[in-house]
Amino acid sequence: MRFLKQFINVLGFMTILPFGSDDRMEPKDFGRLPAMFPLVGLVIGLFLFLFRFTLEAFDPPASIIPILVTTFLVILTRGFHLDGLADTMDGLLSHRSQEEKLAIMKDPHQGTFGVLAIILDILLKVALLGALFNHPGQAFVLFLFPAWGRLSTTVVTTFCNYARPSGGLGQWMVEYAGPGTLFFASSVTIVISALFGLHTFICSIFALLVGFILVIVWNLTLKGVTGDLLGATTELSELATLLFFLLLS
Repeated sequence: MRFLKQFINVLGFMTILPFGSDDRMEPKDFGRLPAMFPLVGLVIGLFLFLFRFTLEAFDPPASIIPILVTTFLVILTRGFHLDGLADTMDGLLSHRSQEEKLAIMKDPHQGTFGVLAIILDILLKVALLGALFNHPGQAFVLFLFPAWGRLSTTVVTTFCNYARPSGGLGQWMVEYAGPGTLFFASSVTIVISALFGLHTFICSIFALLVGFILVIVWNLTLKGVTGDLLGATTELSELATLLFFLLLS
């Protein structure tokens, strides 16, 4: 029952679905939430797959289907991770000190790098989904790639320190996440991915690799992560695993 309650909390936190968060959660409870990130990804993926299936009944032009699916994904996640990606790019590409980069990322105003990052992210996702839909019988990957992206985020949450001295969104998740968190998240993702074939199994392993690469990148650039960097991890990992799947196929 406690697991279900925490899953509902993180599902409401990471999507537009009408589930409220529980303010009575203890700090250590937040360390368990990253274990459920891929499960949230599977729920998002299920909605994407059903949306794609529903579109077929209306027979829209093939060229706009990936645009509609990407739009639906942005709405479903409230653009939550896109905001993190934009703030991250504004900070990291500013060529300032670490303290100044963190201050830029906290600024609610969007800079040029952030806007460009959102545009390029959406364009790439539309292009990758368009290529995916051109391969008959592979639309099922819509169900899996959000979980792959969030598995990478679990890796980053587990192995990075929190970079902002004053605290902020995601601090308790980063500080209290442990090896058990990653073990559960990776086990669920890898087993479910393996059910769909060798290529999807390999992609789940690749998602772990992407996560470890970003651990190195974030530690070198900011000596840790913030909530924005976790969002950026999700977006970048979704793109990387989608591209990797298409290359395998």
